[in-house]
Amino acid sequence: MADKIIFRDLEVRTVLGSDAWERKKPQPLLITVEIHTSITSAGKTDKVTESVHYGIACKRATSFAESEHKLQSLEAFAEGVAHACLGVTTRALAVHVIVNKPRALLHAECAGVEIFRTRKELLGSWGDDLVPGRDESPDAFARRSAFVAAERADAENSAGRLAKEDRIIVKTLSLSTIIGVNLWERHYKQVVNFDLVLHSEKPAVLGAAVSDTVPRYRNFRTVVDVVTELVEKSSYRTVEALATAIARTAIKQCKVPKITVRVEKPNALVFAACSAVEITRSVDDFPTVPDARNTPIGSPTPVRAATPAADSPSIGGFDAATAASTQASPVLHSAFIALGTNVGDRLANLHKALAYLNADLPTSHVAETSFLYETAPMYVTDQPA
Repeated sequence: MADKIIFRDLEVRTVLGSDAWERKKPQPLLITVEIHTSITSAGKTDKVTESVHYGIACKRATSFAESEHKLQSLEAFAEGVAHACLGVTTRALAVHVIVNKPRALLHAECAGVEIFRTRKELLGSWGDDLVPGRDESPDAFARRSAFVAAERADAENSAGRLAKEDRIIVKTLSLSTIIGVNLWERHYKQVVNFDLVLHSEKPAVLGAAVSDTVPRYRNFRTVVDVVTELVEKSSYRTVEALATAIARTAIKQCKVPKITVRVEKPNALVFAACSAVEITRSVDDFPTVPDARNTPIGSPTPVRAATPAADSPSIGGFDAATAASTQASPVLHSAFIALGTNVGDRLANLHKALAYLNADLPTSHVAETSFLYETAPMYVTDQPA
């Protein structure tokens, strides 16, 4: 049974961490809560006492938010909201909490946290043990017990992926960068919007004992700073390459164990709101990156240049490690080479030629390529384009 009592975007004011200017000031928070319960009895009797009173849940959440809780992290705050809502009644079996800080970042719509907690894992039990009613037969009690057990199992199963993880979310981070394959897109920066989801394992200890400190890999400010620097200095041709670079950098430099990156180009299509790419990557997708889950927080991480690094040199592939080694040589020169082909698989020929230049010659690398043009033959015109 997937019944829910919901209140959305409850606005409260509180001091929680820092605002966009790194000040300890009261700021607005938006709280969305889905309380998993069963409304079967309330639906039959039309009595609010047979359900979870959303008005009381709102008041409990507001009272907690505006109290002197002295918390610093979104994670601990969301845990407190979950505890307050589950405390309304034993009919509240689980709670899905989303807390957003609209004034957390200068260039993003908001930063937030998303968690799911069952009554059993947060409060230690589902509540008082069931006891037979005064006039309840053993069969009726057995049916009631089975129904309650099924409700609790449904509440646990409704968590989905949130059963094992919490999420830190950055929505609509707007940055300007060179992105695209069209000639005009290579000359002017355009606004690109990013959604970032930092996935982390659910804490082993929940409830009042949850930690109020934020490890580096869950600090959205650190990740946003690194992503901003990468994006604003980049000049990718595809959003796929840009999204992959962001994921790689977050995992490598910020120790994020798993991240979802969504890249939107609002100006790409005339008759659509945007074009977008969304990917999810973990440390397993970048095997040369140390496992973030096993790396101590604060340990040094080698940083490579935030330069486009596509797999194919034919789209401007650039390997920072190779570049660094060749730049140490005093005889390094830049050369502009024109390549052309009109026999066989022309595109494959160009790819192969660039690959030879990029890999087979020990002291050379392809730094950048121009656009690919098809032209009519000159002089001897009786041949392919």
